[in-house]
Amino acid sequence: MKIENHKAEPPESARGRITRTYLYMDATYSHFSMSRKTRQLMEAWDRMYPVVQWECDRASRIKALQGNSNQIMEKACGNWVANNP
Repeated sequence: MKIENHKAEPPESARGRITRTYLYMDATYSHFSMSRKTRQLMEAWDRMYPVVQWECDRASRIKALQGNSNQIMEKACGNWVANNP
């Protein structure tokens, strides 16, 4: 994690996971909201750092334990499956 001039910059390896967490929080919890600038960054990172197989496996295990799904991950994992036959 790089912190410079009061700005945090996560490593590239974490950006996709961070993005999908922010998008999930925004979609799930009404009191959580992102600024337009943050949403644009998260959407850009989501395209730049697509979901990987272990994230889909993790989301599947969480769904089995909690009994509810993460719509952000379901969409991302559906796209991953479609592009990785």
